[in-house]
Amino acid sequence: MPNNKTLQVPYGTRDVLPGEAGARRIIENKIAATFKAWGYDEVVTPTFEYLDTFTVAGQTSDSSFKLFDRRNNTLVLRSDMTTPLARLVATRLNEGPTVKRLFYLANLFRYEEAQTGRQCEFNQAGVELMGAAGPSADAEMLALAVASLQAAGLSDFVISVGQIDFINGLIEAAEVGAEQAEELKRCLISHDVVRLEALVDASRMPEQQKKLLKELPFLHGGLELLDKVAACGLNDKSAQAVQDLREIYALAAAYGTAEYLRFDLGLLRDLDYYTGMLFEGYAEDMGFPIIGGGRYDTMMENFGKSCPATGFAIGIDRVMLILSRRQQLDNVSSWDVLVGWADGKLPQAIAQGMRLRKSGKTVKLSTEPLSQKEAVEAQRANSCETLLYIED
Repeated sequence: MPNNKTLQVPYGTRDVLPGEAGARRIIENKIAATFKAWGYDEVVTPTFEYLDTFTVAGQTSDSSFKLFDRRNNTLVLRSDMTTPLARLVATRLNEGPTVKRLFYLANLFRYEEAQTGRQCEFNQAGVELMGAAGPSADAEMLALAVASLQAAGLSDFVISVGQIDFINGLIEAAEVGAEQAEELKRCLISHDVVRLEALVDASRMPEQQKKLLKELPFLHGGLELLDKVAACGLNDKSAQAVQDLREIYALAAAYGTAEYLRFDLGLLRDLDYYTGMLFEGYAEDMGFPIIGGGRYDTMMENFGKSCPATGFAIGIDRVMLILSRRQQLDNVSSWDVLVGWADGKLPQAIAQGMRLRKSGKTVKLSTEPLSQKEAVEAQRANSCETLLYIED
């Protein structure tokens, strides 16, 4: 008799059923075609890497899935794709064009408290633009992010754009210690406004700095927001970050995608390698980001190569969940033709099925002889649009 675990999947994973699997493949193909149209080339990296690869990039945590090989090396299931692609570019793709545009479709693993929209195994599609610095590359990321979500079937979403140096500049101006600075950032990541205000109030920073830091979680808006904060006596780092956002927005407008953008000057992501512009995308009926990314200019230094870079990843499972909730997910499998056959007519049925497939039709062939009535019922049961019955 099977035990309880024999018939179950591991915590935080799930089976992808017929219809749903096909729908996911269609969405992935549409996104991949969009990436290709923008000049990105697909790569595939191993599902697991040496632990050292993620450790050197500072990307290991208690949420990582670790294992050992037969040589006693510690391995880790990939928890994000930026680190493996940085390794790939620094080693196998070290020659050739200075600017490299890469994309991937991958499953990733991260121990999470499983809930709707969040699993321990999840699927992503993403791009990395390596070797390109400045607002032009970041604007391309935002424009491609919009185009990719549209290709996946979404239209009503918002992309929140921030700049980590705006936050770093405020913290530097406040002259707090490294430990307190990290605590302030953790509050922003977790949206813990109460703790943030308590930390700021307990500090000795000037009142103007206190006011700005406490307002960070609420600094959302359009270009008028940048005008507002620019008038607050920012230091050079924060002021340059605001200017960077202005230039990115102007280029996004040239792409025709600015209408999807809003600024979120308190935005921080839970991956700590970002160095400039960063963003997350949200849809109305999903409590988690459906897309996220940004600039990470120092990541490649961990692999012995100095290289500016920017990128993003789309959560395929979350996009599918949104489409399903809106009843816009085409997850019903269907075929063009069922070929049914009477007793003794299997060779003729096989020949007709092969002819139809060569003409571009999708075909199911009955596995046993059927009467005309049984064939009609089989056509309906097998979700086939038409029936070809072979009896003569």
